[in-house]
Amino acid sequence: MLPAAILGVPIEVISIVAPLHLFAQFWYHTRTIDRLGILEYFLVTPSHHRVHHAINPIYIDKNYSQVFIVWDKLFGTFQPELPEEPPVYGIKKPARTWNPILINFQHVWLLIQDAWHTSSWLDKLRIWIMPTGWRPADVVQRYPITIIDVPAKLVKYDTGLSKPLLYWSWAQFFITSSLAIYLFNRIAAIGGPGIFWYGLFIFVSVYSFASLMDKNVRALAYELLRLLLGLALIGWQGDWFGLDSLVAGGTWLVIGYMGASVAVTAWFVLTEVRGSLKLQPDSV
Repeated sequence: MLPAAILGVPIEVISIVAPLHLFAQFWYHTRTIDRLGILEYFLVTPSHHRVHHAINPIYIDKNYSQVFIVWDKLFGTFQPELPEEPPVYGIKKPARTWNPILINFQHVWLLIQDAWHTSSWLDKLRIWIMPTGWRPADVVQRYPITIIDVPAKLVKYDTGLSKPLLYWSWAQFFITSSLAIYLFNRIAAIGGPGIFWYGLFIFVSVYSFASLMDKNVRALAYELLRLLLGLALIGWQGDWFGLDSLVAGGTWLVIGYMGASVAVTAWFVLTEVRGSLKLQPDSV
């Protein structure tokens, strides 16, 4: 919605449309709803969107619409879900990580790498507008990558987390989400540049516990970095971004959590991660 705001769309319009638009794109991410009768003709339904997320060859680059499927039908990118071709979800170049930050940037990073490695100046330019999956011929030969050609044989990424590590990962997810919700609800009171530093803290938090889920021994270093960042922000603000005015001793709760998180992460790195001898790369 940022371009709309810059172009002058009133805040009242964005405030109403944004959550409606979000909900309209949220409800159809399910496998429990089959077909919806007449709605299939004009609305994006769960069946239509399952096609969008599938890597079956017949489903690639189909059903881009977000609310009304008529746009795909108009521009020739519509594909109905076929009973004989169950959608296999994923991406053609598998993400071998739980880290959402690496996952979100892995494709653009591959494009940057291919544009750098190709010897053809034409390919350096046209790689940004070519169809999905296209790579320069000389790069394909020198820098091959794994592609899922048979979706039915896709092996999902699994780092074999123990139950304690799995439960800890869920705890980190909920705590980090709560810290993010606090930022969103206090964004006006915190103001700039505090909101950007707070956002960086959330960024490092996600990177840290996702790295632990990947059984990356560097997770402890990331956790220590988060602790130092958090303490620096508290020293700068005087408390945790006004939390003490809402919860007595709230800042000490945050400090205690960050310290405990470092200790627990260290324990998992020593007992489970190093034992697996699985050092995951930071690059994508």
